[in-house]
Amino acid sequence: MKRKLLCTLLVLLVLCTGLTTAMAAAVPVSREIEDTRTYDSGTLRVTIEQWCYKYKNTALRFFVADVYMTRPDQMRTAFAGEEYSKNKAEATSAIAARHDAVLAINGDYYNYKDNYGLIIRNGVLYRDKKSNCDQLLVFADGSFRAIPKGQYVEGTAKQYLDMGVVQSFSFGPLLVNDGQIVEMPSKYVISTKDTIREPRTAIGIVENNHYIVLVADGRRDKWSDKGMTLQEMQEFFQQRGARIAYNMDGGGSATMIMNGERVNKTSGSRERNVSDIIYFVN
Repeated sequence: MKRKLLCTLLVLLVLCTGLTTAMAAAVPVSREIEDTRTYDSGTLRVTIEQWCYKYKNTALRFFVADVYMTRPDQMRTAFAGEEYSKNKAEATSAIAARHDAVLAINGDYYNYKDNYGLIIRNGVLYRDKKSNCDQLLVFADGSFRAIPKGQYVEGTAKQYLDMGVVQSFSFGPLLVNDGQIVEMPSKYVISTKDTIREPRTAIGIVENNHYIVLVADGRRDKWSDKGMTLQEMQEFFQQRGARIAYNMDGGGSATMIMNGERVNKTSGSRERNVSDIIYFVN
């Protein structure tokens, strides 16, 4: 009996030691801003910070853009091929170039699963289906509102249009709501485990006409080895004062374009084609 108890204690000790080591490994050794670039037209101001989190044997690099606008309609969306389609896809930079975008990021890949969620773009309704994902709404005054997982009711799109919704996204998960970190769902369209590191794209609002967009690189050895966890994004957005923050499509799609040039290093050798973008204009 004593021998069995001793073995059990040893197993627990090993497990606890491993857990402690794993937790310690997830804490960056250092955090620093390596570079900053700015743009100011008088009506649109963008500051992009290049961050580096260094861990024991790896690194994470990500880009954070603070965007200040004078008008809410300076944030817009666009489709690949300029039409709603489950088949069309183009590089973020190509779509951005057609629209004279100052800053652009990939969107929510609405056509990845074309049978769920509310899709409104630039004030036009394209889809009104039930969804098990978090929804993000953008209103004409520039404000954000989140509809948590499972709470969107199919057939209510007109109500939201009448309320002034001009953009809606159906990917997620929701990262921050009312300034508070949101508990990650155990099951989602993507993994929400705090051990999963991926290239990622997300957008948040600090106040009307002040937004934060974040693109994290990953799968690039000796640059950004694996990527960023959803939990790290949550903490970052909250620390920057975001009232709402929302995850967009990631992986090879994660892209940030500034004045026609790619800011980040995508996980592939070239940009992945995407279905839609979010962009900012003068």
